[in-house]
Amino acid sequence: MIQRDDLHSISLAQLRAAQGWQQQYKLIIQWGKQIRVKPEIRRIEHLIRGCEMPVWLIHEQEHGQHYFAFDSDSSVMNGLAVLLLVQVNGKTRAEMANLDLQLALRELGLDKHLTPSRNNGLGAIIARIKTLLEDAPIG
Repeated sequence: MIQRDDLHSISLAQLRAAQGWQQQYKLIIQWGKQIRVKPEIRRIEHLIRGCEMPVWLIHEQEHGQHYFAFDSDSSVMNGLAVLLLVQVNGKTRAEMANLDLQLALRELGLDKHLTPSRNNGLGAIIARIKTLLEDAPIG
Protein backbone atom coordinates (compact mmCIF):
# COMPACT_ATOMS: atom_id res chain seq x y z
CA MET A 1 0.00 0.00 0.00
CA ILE A 2 1.34 3.41 -0.94
CA GLN A 3 1.75 6.22 1.53
CA ARG A 4 -1.17 8.55 0.81
CA ASP A 5 -1.01 12.23 1.57
CA ASP A 6 -3.89 13.81 3.47
CA LEU A 7 -5.44 16.18 0.93
CA HIS A 8 -8.91 16.49 2.46
CA SER A 9 -8.43 20.20 3.20
CA ILE A 10 -7.64 21.07 -0.42
CA SER A 11 -10.42 22.92 -2.23
CA LEU A 12 -10.25 23.92 -5.87
CA ALA A 13 -13.08 26.35 -5.10
CA GLN A 14 -10.70 28.13 -2.72
CA LEU A 15 -8.19 28.51 -5.54
CA ARG A 16 -10.89 29.83 -7.89
CA ALA A 17 -11.94 32.37 -5.25
CA ALA A 18 -8.39 33.60 -4.63
CA GLN A 19 -7.85 37.27 -5.46
CA GLY A 20 -5.25 37.27 -8.22
CA TRP A 21 -2.30 35.15 -9.19
CA GLN A 22 -0.17 35.99 -6.13
CA GLN A 23 -2.81 34.61 -3.77
CA GLN A 24 -3.27 31.52 -5.96
CA TYR A 25 0.50 30.99 -5.99
CA LYS A 26 0.66 31.19 -2.18
CA LEU A 27 -2.11 28.59 -1.93
CA ILE A 28 -0.32 26.28 -4.37
CA ILE A 29 2.90 26.49 -2.34
CA GLN A 30 0.97 25.96 0.90
CA TRP A 31 -0.77 22.91 -0.58
CA GLY A 32 2.57 21.58 -1.78
CA LYS A 33 3.57 21.18 1.84
CA GLN A 34 0.85 18.52 2.15
CA ILE A 35 3.02 16.20 0.03
CA ARG A 36 5.31 14.25 2.33
CA VAL A 37 8.73 13.07 1.20
CA LYS A 38 8.45 9.46 0.03
CA PRO A 39 11.92 7.98 -0.46
CA GLU A 40 10.33 4.60 -1.19
CA ILE A 41 8.88 5.84 -4.51
CA ARG A 42 12.01 7.67 -5.65
CA ARG A 43 12.95 4.91 -8.05
CA ILE A 44 13.69 5.11 -11.75
CA GLU A 45 10.50 3.26 -12.72
CA HIS A 46 8.39 5.95 -11.02
CA LEU A 47 10.31 8.91 -12.42
CA ILE A 48 8.30 11.03 -14.85
CA ARG A 49 10.11 12.02 -18.02
CA GLY A 50 9.37 15.49 -19.37
CA CYS A 51 9.73 17.36 -16.10
CA GLU A 52 12.59 19.77 -15.62
CA MET A 53 13.32 18.48 -12.13
CA PRO A 54 12.85 14.93 -10.86
CA VAL A 55 9.28 14.04 -9.92
CA TRP A 56 7.87 10.63 -9.09
CA LEU A 57 4.36 9.22 -9.30
CA ILE A 58 2.99 5.83 -8.32
CA HIS A 59 -0.46 4.31 -8.54
CA GLU A 60 -2.47 1.65 -6.82
CA GLN A 61 -5.99 0.37 -7.14
CA GLU A 62 -8.03 -0.66 -4.13
CA HIS A 63 -11.61 -1.92 -4.35
CA GLY A 64 -12.00 -0.37 -7.81
CA GLN A 65 -10.75 3.03 -6.65
CA HIS A 66 -7.52 4.57 -7.89
CA TYR A 67 -4.94 6.32 -5.74
CA PHE A 68 -1.77 8.13 -6.72
CA ALA A 69 1.18 9.26 -4.64
CA PHE A 70 3.51 12.02 -5.80
CA ASP A 71 6.88 13.30 -4.68
CA SER A 72 9.34 15.99 -5.73
CA ASP A 73 11.72 18.44 -4.09
CA SER A 74 9.74 21.43 -5.39
CA SER A 75 6.94 22.84 -3.25
CA VAL A 76 5.46 24.45 -6.38
CA MET A 77 5.40 21.17 -8.33
CA ASN A 78 4.03 19.40 -5.26
CA GLY A 79 1.28 22.00 -5.02
CA LEU A 80 0.46 21.70 -8.70
CA ALA A 81 0.38 17.91 -8.38
CA VAL A 82 -2.04 18.28 -5.46
CA LEU A 83 -4.43 20.04 -7.87
CA LEU A 84 -4.40 16.88 -9.97
CA LEU A 85 -4.45 14.36 -7.12
CA VAL A 86 -7.55 15.84 -5.47
CA GLN A 87 -9.39 15.28 -8.74
CA VAL A 88 -8.36 11.63 -9.24
CA ASN A 89 -7.63 10.00 -5.86
CA GLY A 90 -10.38 7.70 -4.65
CA LYS A 91 -12.19 7.74 -7.99
CA THR A 92 -13.23 4.76 -10.07
CA ARG A 93 -12.24 4.32 -13.69
CA ALA A 94 -15.80 5.29 -14.71
CA GLU A 95 -15.66 8.48 -12.63
CA MET A 96 -12.41 9.46 -14.32
CA ALA A 97 -13.47 8.52 -17.85
CA ASN A 98 -14.74 12.00 -18.71
CA LEU A 99 -12.34 13.93 -16.51
CA ASP A 100 -10.21 16.37 -18.52
CA LEU A 101 -7.40 17.43 -16.21
CA GLN A 102 -5.86 19.79 -18.79
CA LEU A 103 -9.18 21.59 -19.18
CA ALA A 104 -9.62 21.81 -15.41
CA LEU A 105 -6.22 23.50 -15.10
CA ARG A 106 -7.01 25.90 -17.97
CA GLU A 107 -10.29 26.82 -16.27
CA LEU A 108 -8.30 27.72 -13.16
CA GLY A 109 -6.21 30.03 -15.35
CA LEU A 110 -2.93 28.55 -14.22
CA ASP A 111 -1.53 27.96 -17.70
CA LYS A 112 -1.25 31.74 -18.23
CA HIS A 113 0.93 32.21 -15.14
CA LEU A 114 3.15 29.13 -15.06
CA THR A 115 6.48 28.91 -16.82
CA PRO A 116 6.60 26.74 -19.94
CA SER A 117 8.67 24.15 -18.04
CA ARG A 118 6.05 23.90 -15.27
CA ASN A 119 3.24 23.64 -17.83
CA ASN A 120 5.22 20.89 -19.59
CA GLY A 121 5.78 19.16 -16.27
CA LEU A 122 2.08 19.23 -15.47
CA GLY A 123 1.36 17.82 -18.92
CA ALA A 124 3.84 14.99 -18.27
CA ILE A 125 2.21 14.21 -14.91
CA ILE A 126 -1.24 14.14 -16.52
CA ALA A 127 0.06 11.85 -19.28
CA ARG A 128 1.55 9.48 -16.66
CA ILE A 129 -1.75 9.40 -14.73
CA LYS A 130 -3.55 8.40 -17.94
CA THR A 131 -0.96 5.73 -18.74
CA LEU A 132 -1.12 4.26 -15.25
CA LEU A 133 -4.92 4.13 -15.47
CA GLU A 134 -4.82 2.47 -18.87
CA ASP A 135 -2.37 -0.14 -17.59
CA ALA A 136 -4.36 -0.83 -14.41
CA PRO A 137 -6.50 -3.95 -14.29
CA ILE A 138 -10.19 -3.32 -14.70
CA GLY A 139 -12.01 -3.95 -11.49
